Amino acid sequence: MRKDNLEMRQTKKVRVWVFTYMMLLICGLAGCGKEEIVSHRVEQDGSAVESELENNTEGSSRLDTFDTSTESDVNRYEIKEVVVGDVAPEFSAPLVDGSTFTLSENSGKVILLNFWATWCPPCVGEMPAFEKLDADYGDEVVILAVNCMEDEESVNQFLEDTGYTFPIAYDVDGEVSFTYPSSGIPYTLVIGKDGIVKNVYVGASDADSQYQIYKAAIDAELAE
Repeated sequence: MRKDNLEMRQTKKVRVWVFTYMMLLICGLAGCGKEEIVSHRVEQDGSAVESELENNTEGSSRLDTFDTSTESDVNRYEIKEVVVGDVAPEFSAPLVDGSTFTLSENSGKVILLNFWATWCPPCVGEMPAFEKLDADYGDEVVILAVNCMEDEESVNQFLEDTGYTFPIAYDVDGEVSFTYPSSGIPYTLVIGKDGIVKNVYVGASDADSQYQIYKAAIDAELAE
């Protein structure tokens, strides 16, 4: 039992190290620049098709290269991005209001899941869209923004300064972020009522444009 617990702790440490390394590369190597938004949708026949590709004036903090070719403990863990058509991976995360969000407890609802950080200008820039969407849909749609590995104090201060009220989760140790690895942030997924990932977006433009993009994706799922 002690050996199993030790292995679990070591596995968690390696996963957190990998994600931390990825985030450092995102910020240090790529920075925040002009990128693209790629949105995908699953059609009724189940096939994944690309529905839109737009220039993004604000961009994202991106990771363009992550070398896993060398022999190390890190390479025992596959870094696989979630794609359209996947079942959204289960996770639980503490919310800033003191409650806990568990994905499976929200089955049957459309979920907009976002990953962000206070140091990422495009992430912060699109947040008014989430506030408006949360007000528009109420309990009909779940909006959740998962902070990527910042301490709780930084997140709390950000919310105190901005006044946002839509649900935000802490992910201090990177467990949720590692479950949903991406090439950059902001990283946003629309999950259908059936638990399947319907749309994936990396990067963000201005809040008004993002609002229209996310609203169209949500409305399409609500109509299913």
